[in-house]
Amino acid sequence: MKFRSLTLGAAAAAGCLALTLLPTTSATASTAEEQPPTSVTVSAPQVQPKVTRLLFAVPQTLDELKISLDGLNPLLLRYTGDIGGGDQPGPGVPADQAIESMRKSVTAEFGVEPLVFLVVVDGEVSTAQLTALGPVLARAQVFDSNAPGIDQLPAGTLDQAAAATRDRETLLGRRAEMRAAAEKSQQDAPTTDQPTAPANIGKPWSPWYGTMQAYNNPYESPTDMPRHFRHYLRWYSSSDLAAFGDDFGYEHNLSLYNYDLVDIAPRPYCADSAYTQFWAGWSTGFKWNAVKYGWTFPSSSIPYWDWDDTTDSCQKLDFSVGVGYPKKLSAGVTYYFWIAAEKGAKSSSPYGMDAQKLSNDCNDMGMDPGSSCMGLNFNRFGSDTERLVSKDRGWRVPSCADWVRGGSPTYKSNGTYDCPANR
Repeated sequence: MKFRSLTLGAAAAAGCLALTLLPTTSATASTAEEQPPTSVTVSAPQVQPKVTRLLFAVPQTLDELKISLDGLNPLLLRYTGDIGGGDQPGPGVPADQAIESMRKSVTAEFGVEPLVFLVVVDGEVSTAQLTALGPVLARAQVFDSNAPGIDQLPAGTLDQAAAATRDRETLLGRRAEMRAAAEKSQQDAPTTDQPTAPANIGKPWSPWYGTMQAYNNPYESPTDMPRHFRHYLRWYSSSDLAAFGDDFGYEHNLSLYNYDLVDIAPRPYCADSAYTQFWAGWSTGFKWNAVKYGWTFPSSSIPYWDWDDTTDSCQKLDFSVGVGYPKKLSAGVTYYFWIAAEKGAKSSSPYGMDAQKLSNDCNDMGMDPGSSCMGLNFNRFGSDTERLVSKDRGWRVPSCADWVRGGSPTYKSNGTYDCPANR
C-alpha cells in the first residue's frame, strides 16, 4: 500500500456506514503463459450496486455456510482465531463452489478447516433468508458495493469474533486441532541459518529476518488461485516491537512491476491491464478482486488484507498484509502468512519488497484496523520504510529470497533448497 493523502475527516465520512454495525444477539437488516495483452479480458460478472454484510454471532462451519448461503454469491469470507484470513472468490461464483475452494486452500495451508465469522454477499439478501439464519446471525447490513468501509469493523469486533471462534471450536472438539495447526505453521518455517548481520542495524521496528517464497501451484477448480506467495518473518527482541511506539501499524508489502504499462492516472483509475499484466493478477480489479490469504498473527494484533491501492502507480501491483497493533506480537516467534492469487498474463515479473511502519488512523474512527483507514495520516512523524528487497536488483518472481534487516538479501531459484518448485 502507498500512503494516501486523504484527510481523517474525509475518511471518517467515507467509512461512516461501517460504524453502524454493532454486534447484537438477533438478526436485523437494513437497506498458456506469457500471452499477449489482448488475450487477457475481464470476463467475471460485475458486482451488483448493493452488497450485504453478514456478521455471525456464532462462527459457522463451512458445511453450515453451504446451506445458509444457498443461492447467494459470496464476495468475502473471513475467519479468525489462532489462524485467520479470508477468501475472495470474485463475483459470480456460487456459494457451494466458493466454499469448497476455500476448504481446499485453507486445509492445504493449515491442515484444518476454518470457522467463518463474516461474509459479504453480492446483492441484497431476502428477509426470508435472513430470518432462516436465526440466532446465529448478529447483524446484516446493506452497503453500496463500492463503499470504502465494507470490510471495516467497529473496534473490538475482531477480538469478539476470535473469542466466539475459540468457544465454538471447543464445543466442536476442534480447539486442540486449531492450536496445533498454528504451532505447526511456525515449526514448518524454512530452516535458514540465523542471520549473521548485527541485530542493531536497519530500522529498529522492522522484522529482524524472514523468507519470501513465490511459486506456481495450479489446482483443478476455476476458483483456485495458482500464484502463491508465502512469507515468514520474525522480530529479534521485545525492544524491536516497542520501537513501533504508540498508534503505529505494520504492513509487509510485495510489489510486482510492469514498466510497459501506461501510468497516466493512479489506481484505481487504471486500465484493466494494470490488474492482469503481471505474474499474478486481479482479474476483477480493486476491492472485490479474487484472492485468498491467511496468517498466524494473533487475532489481538488485528491483521488484515491490504486491498486498498489508492494512489499506487498503474505499473505496480501489490500483494500485501498488515498488522494493526504490532506491539501485540511476540519477539522470537516466526509468523507466517500466505497469499494465493490468479494467474496473470506474464510468466514472471520484477518485484520489490518493503516493511512499512504507518500511522494507525482506524482507532481514531472507532474501528478495528483495516486497509481503508490505515496510513491516512501519511506524513505523520515516525512513519518509515525498511527496504527488504530493492526493485532495482531486478529480481523476478517466481523465486524465493531470504532477507535480513539492514543487510543484503539472498536470491533462491525455484526448486532449490527451501524454495518450492513450480508445478
